Amino acid sequence: MNPVEKLALLRVEMKKRHLDAYVVVTDDFHTSEYVGAHFKAREFLSGFTGSAGTLVVLPDAAALWTDGRYFLQASQQLEGSGIELMRMGQPGVPEIPAFLRDHVPENGWIGFDSRTISNDFARSIGEKTREKHIRFAGDEDLVDLVWTDRPALSCEPLWELDVQYAGLTRREKLAMVRGKMKEMGASVFVIPSLDEVAWLLNLRGNDVLFTPVFLSYLLLEQDKATLCVQREAVSAEIEAHLKSDGVTLAPYDDIYRLVAALPTGTRVLLDGERANYRILQSVPESAEVLDRTSPIQLMKAVKTPAEQENERRAHIKDGVAVTR
Repeated sequence: MNPVEKLALLRVEMKKRHLDAYVVVTDDFHTSEYVGAHFKAREFLSGFTGSAGTLVVLPDAAALWTDGRYFLQASQQLEGSGIELMRMGQPGVPEIPAFLRDHVPENGWIGFDSRTISNDFARSIGEKTREKHIRFAGDEDLVDLVWTDRPALSCEPLWELDVQYAGLTRREKLAMVRGKMKEMGASVFVIPSLDEVAWLLNLRGNDVLFTPVFLSYLLLEQDKATLCVQREAVSAEIEAHLKSDGVTLAPYDDIYRLVAALPTGTRVLLDGERANYRILQSVPESAEVLDRTSPIQLMKAVKTPAEQENERRAHIKDGVAVTR
């Protein structure tokens, strides 16, 4: 099928659900820029293969936003698709929330897969469209109904990063983050970012090409930690090592159930730029959300002596390879 045919099928599903717009982002469930094959829904529908872009489908039109890196590529790949290219940052080009406000009718519905939309993005759309009483429908991934041969979720085996490369053990890192949680007054920290989970647990994977991460979420509390991951990707040896450090396993999709089951009064730390909208929607009304920048970002940025030395060695090897 070409993009015109794919969008026609998507609009059939939109019409069934009375949706006035459907938003398809590049991100996976973890707001990653680079994603596995299963998550390339925007690329599937539009034919545009760049690493950044958002597609908005209306009943009778469609538009795709991307940045200056991809203006030429997108104009070529979108040719004949019926999708208008929105060159971000250029004069006269509206931002997506303003576009939706102007094209969705009063009391209309905007659909999306809430697992792929960040809290911050959903909030910006909601603020811009509130005056028209526009509502969200985020419970379904409509692209999945159109993409009949969609690749399955990647489930590559995990492996452990030895402390000689990390410089800090898993226990030490968990203690550091828990200390920061205590400072911030948080009793639970929801960690959805793949790079942060990999760093914190000294684990690596291969679920995204050229990026050593694995599909997972971590629910961190002061006395326990729950890693939501595809069990088939975790060997018995790694599971035992995690258990000895106080980390238990749960199914990958259980993150929403676990968040919804948090007790009254829980103070939930999450980063609205990195956590998807469904996680936020899962937090009970009786709990308090602390929307803060993830403390792991700064921790991860400060390299240990071991990491510094290994980076030097890596650059030497890289230089030799380039010279050869």
